[in-house]
Amino acid sequence: MKAARLHEFRSPLRIDDVPDPEPGPDDVLVRLTHAGVNPIDVRLRDGGAGRVELPFVPGCDGVGYTASGNVVVYGAGLGLRRAGTYAEQVAVPARAAVRLPDGVDPLQAAGIGLAGVTAWALVGRHVSAADRVLVLGASGGVGTLAVQLARSAGATVWAHTAEPADAADLGADKVIAADAAGLRDAVCELEPTVVLDGLGGSYTGAAVRAVADGGRITVFGVSAGGHGELDYAALYRKSVTLAGHASLALSASDVRDALVGCLELVAGGQVRVVIDAVLPLAAVNDAHDRLLTRRATGKLVLAV
Repeated sequence: MKAARLHEFRSPLRIDDVPDPEPGPDDVLVRLTHAGVNPIDVRLRDGGAGRVELPFVPGCDGVGYTASGNVVVYGAGLGLRRAGTYAEQVAVPARAAVRLPDGVDPLQAAGIGLAGVTAWALVGRHVSAADRVLVLGASGGVGTLAVQLARSAGATVWAHTAEPADAADLGADKVIAADAAGLRDAVCELEPTVVLDGLGGSYTGAAVRAVADGGRITVFGVSAGGHGELDYAALYRKSVTLAGHASLALSASDVRDALVGCLELVAGGQVRVVIDAVLPLAAVNDAHDRLLTRRATGKLVLAV
């Protein structure tokens, strides 16, 4: 079978002919049709997501079929501790394969694994109809879903993105474009009680200044930078709760519940996965470059 493999850290992936995977006693063999592309894949390539034995097949999530029907795969170390979805076939633990509900487009499902579970965990039980939510980086894979999930919870939602047109049809009450320096003024009318921060960098400090007293900020990405300044006086005087979130730290049962929940919302038409482009497996390095340079709205998907 064909697979995109990492042979050397900080180097492009190569398309190789490799043996078909051999499922273990608790595994299922999935013939993949599409694989999601996620920032964690790029970090793994560059040595920033743990060391794996090379050559290695990345890819945390995807969609395909087994003898029992179509499934979405995500979790159980897929693409991080064991061979992932950048391949025509993958052996996954049975708990990491979720049946694809009737009526859900497999292409949509291919982009919902990591991004959907993250958005579900960010919003889930933490956002209510009483909240005013600001999503920073609302045009990304997680951001597009977080906006929709927060709206489905009944919250007032403002979406922040570099290009307002990229988030215009997500259902947000307002879409704004502002740099970190101008963020507080741009959202003063909203006075957000919740900020979901997928940008990091200077935006996290700006979010502390912009959030309402007693507000909550959750950082789930650092696409604008891994370091920034923070006004600790504002943090404690406003009684702001600042937390980080990584879906990879969730329990297997929480991951499965989140994935099932997201798929149900997609099946019911309440949420849609924004797909920026579908690229062939041979274009995997182009997909990584597009993520690094922030040239994607929503999800990039590989046809495998």
